[in-house]
Parts: sequence; structure tokens; C-alpha cells
Amino acid sequence: AHANIGTVFYRLNKVRDALASFESAKEVLEKRSEGFENIFESPDESEVGMNGTGINGHDEMHPHDDNRFPPRTYLLLVLRLNLSRVSLRVNNPDGAEELCKLIAQEASSSSLQRKCFRNLPPRNFGFHRSNSFSITSSALATASAAYQHDIDRRSKWLCSVAEHYLAGLVREARGEPNDYKSAVNHYNRLLSLARVKLDHRHPHICALLERRGAVLFEQQKLQCSMLSYLACLKILEHQQATGSNVFNKADLARVLYGIARVLHDKEDYLDALHTYQRALACQRDLAAGSSRPTLDVITTLCNISRVHHLMGDIDAALVANQEVLQLATILVCGKMDHPFLINRLKIEGNILVEAGRVEDAMRTFIEAARRCCDIGRDRMINTLMRGGSNSRGGNGSQEDADAGDSSVLSIRSATSMALIAFLHPSAAAA
Repeated sequence: AHANIGTVFYRLNKVRDALASFESAKEVLEKRSEGFENIFESPDESEVGMNGTGINGHDEMHPHDDNRFPPRTYLLLVLRLNLSRVSLRVNNPDGAEELCKLIAQEASSSSLQRKCFRNLPPRNFGFHRSNSFSITSSALATASAAYQHDIDRRSKWLCSVAEHYLAGLVREARGEPNDYKSAVNHYNRLLSLARVKLDHRHPHICALLERRGAVLFEQQKLQCSMLSYLACLKILEHQQATGSNVFNKADLARVLYGIARVLHDKEDYLDALHTYQRALACQRDLAAGSSRPTLDVITTLCNISRVHHLMGDIDAALVANQEVLQLATILVCGKMDHPFLINRLKIEGNILVEAGRVEDAMRTFIEAARRCCDIGRDRMINTLMRGGSNSRGGNGSQEDADAGDSSVLSIRSATSMALIAFLHPSAAAA
């Protein structure tokens, strides 16, 4: 019950509640394992007791047709996988790595136990069995062997997931260049295994391709990242076309956004804009039932504004930036001095300067300065007086370097007028 509740919480994105539920389930299983008798040392006992029986009291050494509750070792494996995944979500890669190592250690010992289990002699109940009883027993033994084989197969796959997929996520979370390289190697190894054991359009392969594309993007291997993302998108669209509910619109939006980022960095601005707009449409549909805008919508609009700016479509860039300001103001509950809002106003001022609308830029810079706190206002005034140049002690808040072909002289003139109007509101703006 705890494990199922944790799964529901995880799917509802209540990560800490899911972590608590998985921890509770793990405690129950580990308490049950205390004093666990070694069933391989007493094969002739008719009753092993609660420590060695399934949930219905059946002997786990000789499972029957109605005993389909998974073994404790399998349940622990699943729980540790879930706990490691949740640990990554709460920014605890070290805890996730420890769980993965524990899974690897348990996998080797469980493999040895399964070999011992298969070599156990059959029980001698001391009476002659009829032919019908023998046939029934044979059928039960066959069914039990098939069930055990399925458990073994699933366990091996989950151990591979822990060894490569979760290990790759841990390396990816650490974010160092060597970690990214190791993450790609882990994803490639599991992809090779998955393509042998699973269908080429399996959802697991889709998830691996997405993660590999994200890591390759961080390494700025844009062409390889694009190929990985496109293969992921093809599988995702195939799954949706066949009526599968494995993936939803949030998954599609995330993959489309990843592709758009790659195109953006490759300077394929028209394709990037088209893909950003597809991702934005999915994100808007997902946020339609909420009274508050989502961070994903705002992030995508920021990039759309940037792409419009780079393409020279100043009006479209300003429209997108205005929507960013409106949605972000709602998201921060009207906190007008929020650093993100102030930064977007500065970006808007730079775009206006580039468009030659110096007076509008001046008003925008004044509004940004008014929203700053005393310390932030002093820092902004100093930046404006330097004309947006970077000092040795830190980075400037202007986007001169990013604004490519904008005129630094025009920016300085606009910021100077903004400074005069801010310090002397009655002064002429000419």
C-alpha cells in the first residue's frame, strides 16, 4: 500500500510525499526481513512460518498457482529504484548513487540464491500420489517456474536500469564535463541492451534517447543531440498515434522544447521558432485549467522573444516580452521588484534602443530603476553610468554582448537620459 501511494504521489508531482511513502514501504519490508530464516537450510519443514512465507501464508520455496505476490527481494529492488529516482528529484544524487550501489550488491547475492533454489531436491511427503495429482502438480510446477523466470527477467532489467540509467542521471545531475561524458556512456550501454530485449519503438528507448539528447546538448554536440531528440520524437509520436497513454502532452512539450533549443543554438532560427511555438501550444493546453501561468510557458516565451530579436523582428520580440512580463507578474503575485521582472525590463530597453526608439527605452530603464531596492538601484545606476560595460568585480546587467549588432553608443545615450530623468524628474528629456 505504501509503495502504491508513493507511486501516485510521484505521478502527481508530489515528490516529497512520494519519498515518505517509499521510505515507509522500505521500512516495512526491512522489518519483515529481520530474523529471516535461511530457507535453504531446512527444505523438509512443512511450515516455514511468517518470516519465510508469502502474504497469504504459502511456502515461498514451493509457490503455488495462487501465490503470485512478488518475492521480498524483488519488492525491495523496485522500492530502491523508486527511492533513487525520487532522491534525484529532491537534489540528492549522493543518496541515489548509494542506492544504486546497494542494488548492484544485492543483484549478485540474489543470483547466487536463485541458483541454490533451483538445485533444491523435491519434497518427499511420504505418500503415493495418484496420476491426476501428479499431472496437477506438474502443471503447477511449470506455472511456478514460468513465474520465477518472469521475476528473474524483470529483476535483471531493473538492475540494468539502476546500473546505467540511474547512474547516468546521477552523473548528469552533477553537471561536470567528465560526468556528462560518463552519463552518455551509461545511456549508450543501456540503449544497446534495450534494443536487443525490447522493440525499437518501446517507451523505455524513447526515454533513454531523450536523456542522451539532453546530455549531448550540454556538451554542445548539437548534431548528435538533434539526432537523438528526433529519434525520441518519432517514437513518442508513434506511441500517441497507436492510442498508447504512456506519453502525454507534457512529454511532447518537453521533447519539442529540447529540439527547439538545439535548433536555437545551431542558429536555425526559423525552425527553432516553429518548434518553440509547437511546444508553447502544448504548454498552454496543459496550463489551461490553472489560474496561474506555468514557468514552462514563461521560459518558452523568453526564448521566442530572443529568436524574434535575432531574426530582426523587433515588434514580435517586444510583444513576446510584454507577455512574459504580464505572466511573470501574475506568477510572482504582483511583486514588482522581483529580479526577473527587472531583468526583462532591461532586455526590453535594449531592444527598444536597437529599434531606434530611444525615448521608449528611456522610460523602460526608468521603470526598471524605480523597481530596484536601494542596493539594486545603486548597482543599476553604476551600470548605467558605465554604459552597460562589465566591471572586473562582476557581470553587467545589460545585454550589449548578446545584442550583437546593437549600438553601444545609443544604449549609453538612452541610459544616460534615463539616469537624468530618474535623479531629476523635472529635467527636460532632450
